[in-house]
Amino acid sequence: MSQSRTPRTNNESIHWWRTWATHHRVAAAVLAGVVATHVATIFGYWFPGVGLTRLDWNTANGWVYVPSASPLAKFVTGGVFHYLDGILFAVVYACALHPVLPWRNSLAGNLTKGLAFGTLLAIISVAFMTPQVYGPARGADPGFLSLEAGGTYILTVFVWHWVYGLHLSLIYSPLPAGEGLAEPSKSPASATDNGRDESPELAKDY
Repeated sequence: MSQSRTPRTNNESIHWWRTWATHHRVAAAVLAGVVATHVATIFGYWFPGVGLTRLDWNTANGWVYVPSASPLAKFVTGGVFHYLDGILFAVVYACALHPVLPWRNSLAGNLTKGLAFGTLLAIISVAFMTPQVYGPARGADPGFLSLEAGGTYILTVFVWHWVYGLHLSLIYSPLPAGEGLAEPSKSPASATDNGRDESPELAKDY
């Protein structure tokens, strides 16, 4: 395929994916939740490299659910609940929040929605989860709005949830209302035959 045809092919692939996500919102949300949670979790371990606080939500959840277990058991058990939380939040976002947020379902609009959702989760984290759940589980008192944990910690929590919201909205990015009314039956790659670009077959949405 020539370079001049690559942008068109890329755009078709993106449109195909967004059409699929529009017709399979829960499945797309589950996939987006897995990806967003995993990427943000990895970023949490990398944060000290840029001067932020290391966030290990796996172990933090382990202290809540199995406080007397070994460090490994805390990490594994907490990780299961952490990933489940990320997936369930993604489904709630897709089914209940995304449709009512004011921005249009363009690429930029969906990114804005994801970042807004991440901001909401970060506020809940510093206002309730850290001072009322995670801190007491370790015998600590982060104080009101987690202020005793320090400004760097609060900033890190917001950055972590922005990373989550960003990747959530990159994967879960449905089309605007009225677009994508026909469901794609195959991917753009399978529609290319002997170097010829052909549009994906579209099936009626019954």
